Amino acid sequence: MQGAVYRHALIPTLLSFDARHYLRDTFCSADGCGNVRELFMNRERNFTIGTTLFGSLLAVLFLLSGCAGKEINREDPDALFQNAEEAFNDQHYLVALEKYRDIKNRFPYSSRAVDAELRIADTYFEQESYIEAESAYEIFKELHPTHSKADYVQYRIGLSFFKQVPDDSARDLSAAYKAIEALTVLEQKFPSSRYVTPAKDHIIQARKRLAEHENYVANFYYQRQHYLSASYRYSTLLQEYQNLGYDEEALYRLVQSYYHIKMYDNAEDAARRLFNQFPNTKYKQDVSGLLELMKKKG
Repeated sequence: MQGAVYRHALIPTLLSFDARHYLRDTFCSADGCGNVRELFMNRERNFTIGTTLFGSLLAVLFLLSGCAGKEINREDPDALFQNAEEAFNDQHYLVALEKYRDIKNRFPYSSRAVDAELRIADTYFEQESYIEAESAYEIFKELHPTHSKADYVQYRIGLSFFKQVPDDSARDLSAAYKAIEALTVLEQKFPSSRYVTPAKDHIIQARKRLAEHENYVANFYYQRQHYLSASYRYSTLLQEYQNLGYDEEALYRLVQSYYHIKMYDNAEDAARRLFNQFPNTKYKQDVSGLLELMKKKG
């Protein structure tokens, strides 16, 4: 009894006001928890220590210890799953994760164990833990390749990668390639899935990020007068990422780059492409002037 009182007294010292308030009002409102509720009320004003990792873990253990008003049949996986779903829907993701894991471990041959596996991945995703989410979805895909939600799982794999793509075009964009690859698999394997339409939108967005990155690198070389390297990058931009808003400027700078490294035939080809695709281009006068200079130089 003394140990139990000590543990109850310790909880308020470790949790922030918000955490104590949440535990008191949400999980200790039933009869039988009045002593805990009173402890929280009496000690709220005296303890303002911020929530630590240990405090957060203690909160999860406390919530799982059974200090809730509603009795749940611990031997019924359906009831346990419904309880986990309530925690998930209330955005209590740490609690939900523990409950889903408990179902998976205690009832491995139940259909709810499979449901719990998928919800663990969903919970990671909602927590914005996208690396963990992608891994969990991949494991689910390998274990249950013919599951009725296989298209959803494939979509979420791609979306988990997409969510990892940085906004800064100067940073590593390998996640964008992986997102495109995963979402393309969805299009090919599940062409009638309702997730194909949003997948296509994400593919376009990922390609735009990659185009922006390629343009950034090309401009980096161009501005430093590394024209050969710039020409490679502008060529890649025009070949791999057409019609994403970079074509006109890329063609103009490709003409300039070829001119500076004296690849005049290539420069003329790039100029013709520019005039054909953009007959009213704002670079017409500059490019025409370069063509005249190239003719004079032979």
